[in-house]
Amino acid sequence: MNISILDFEVLMKCILTTENCQNTTSEDIQLLKTKLLSAYKVNPQELAPDVVTMNSFVKLNQVNTGIIYTVKLVYPEFEDIKEWKVSIFSALGRAIFSRKIGDQVIYKSRKRELRVKIMDVIFQPEANGNYYMKNQ
Repeated sequence: MNISILDFEVLMKCILTTENCQNTTSEDIQLLKTKLLSAYKVNPQELAPDVVTMNSFVKLNQVNTGIIYTVKLVYPEFEDIKEWKVSIFSALGRAIFSRKIGDQVIYKSRKRELRVKIMDVIFQPEANGNYYMKNQ
């Protein structure tokens, strides 16, 4: 699994801030932290355009229902479910982060497992030369 050095640095700061503020560590955050620490870090320019990165717009297919929808993967402070902005700290966000087109991932939502297939990465900041885009 490849992630950009910039995503790694910003996400680790978010995790550390959350851990320090809450004086606890949730299982979801620990799973993301483990994923980040085990990932291969690359320069943003080296990421393939079909990989889901922060601020990517991703077309998903809910496998069990066939429903197709698009989300934007965002940092926790920009999460807005009504606008389909999904936080990296959510189960879905963590599941799709650093995955690529064609991958199927399983995540837990309300104590049940859901499966989504990544149909397309409609927009990826790195593929468009936006290596420092860290918000919204």
